Amino acid sequence: MVGLAIGLAMAAGVRAEPFPNLSDAKTTARAYHDDGDYERDIAQVADWAIAWIEHRATQRTADERLVVLMDVDETVLSNYPHMDEQDFGYVPSVWVEWVERAAAPAIEPIKRVFEAARKHDMVVIFLTGRGEPEETAGTIENLQHVGMGDFERIIFRGAEDTAPTAAERKLLRRIQLEEEGWTIIASLGDQGSDLAGGHAERIFKLPNPFYRVP
Repeated sequence: MVGLAIGLAMAAGVRAEPFPNLSDAKTTARAYHDDGDYERDIAQVADWAIAWIEHRATQRTADERLVVLMDVDETVLSNYPHMDEQDFGYVPSVWVEWVERAAAPAIEPIKRVFEAARKHDMVVIFLTGRGEPEETAGTIENLQHVGMGDFERIIFRGAEDTAPTAAERKLLRRIQLEEEGWTIIASLGDQGSDLAGGHAERIFKLPNPFYRVP
């Protein structure tokens, strides 16, 4: 009888192993964040990035315009309070309200990377998926509030960005920066799409168990 049941299940297309339970996945993500492993993993990436910035500063030539490129969400600003409150859901209007509050805390290890770049006279440019104009003012206020207001510019997602994916859009923006004469010595982001396609001397990928952006 057991063999018959298995055969019927296979014939009906039933999976032998169930999908991961969504509630369990959320519990695991919260535990990873709350027990300190998330910040420790980010701190390791930050240490690698700072070491590279310090090394690269000793190798720069007089005519180089060096830039450290950073994503915003889950790279320099943590939206975890908002995500936790929303049970990892996404409601666009509620998200915009969160951005307008300018209340996202800094991801402190990456703030150290920001400070290292500025210490060595490298500019920081933020390349974000946040859109203009609705997310512009709150983002700038938030960065200033957490002590990262000394940046060169923020490149928001605008009407001119017609690439079908974040990966393609950000790649095109990096190419544009190079065409302006910048040398991107480091690119930091929490998504593979923040970094895909090159056009940076070094890339530094942060963990993000909460969501994925193609």
